[in-house]
Amino acid sequence: MTRRIKNFLLIMLFNDMVMKTKIKFITMLAVFLSCMSANAQVSVNGIEVFSKLTKNEVFEIFGQPDEYKRQDSGDNGVDERYYYGENMLHFNENFLYEVTICDNRFIVKLYGLERNIAIGDKISALEPLIVEKMTWYEKNWYSICYPDLDEQVNFEIIDGIITCICFSTTSSLL
Repeated sequence: MTRRIKNFLLIMLFNDMVMKTKIKFITMLAVFLSCMSANAQVSVNGIEVFSKLTKNEVFEIFGQPDEYKRQDSGDNGVDERYYYGENMLHFNENFLYEVTICDNRFIVKLYGLERNIAIGDKISALEPLIVEKMTWYEKNWYSICYPDLDEQVNFEIIDGIITCICFSTTSSLL
């Protein structure tokens, strides 16, 4: 093989490697941006998690709770929990931070689905979600994790029926 052919083949190999690297970079960037845009994974009755609401706004939107607890946790800010039967809305510094929905008073919208999810829906309502992100982690509990965002949505499924939906995050809101 002549030196020219060897050089030509090396240049072609290098160009191929550069093109593959560019494609990998673009793919990784697209995945990263889609994760960034997916920050609000859940909304409850149309209010997205991480929305900021005052106590009065919570009462106006969700109604008077059965129980209300407020705790100043010092460095972590003020925690407020609103209990509606078995349902709980947890706010930290007025930001909706965590939800537990276990009856049909509330409707949940989950990122990746075109429809709302309600207690009493069949598990098949979750089928459009990307299966790779779903896992069973405990008897009757199903988890959809968003590890890049420190968020997860848990579902209690009994006899194929959704009986509870929980959203939690470890992301700092402050």
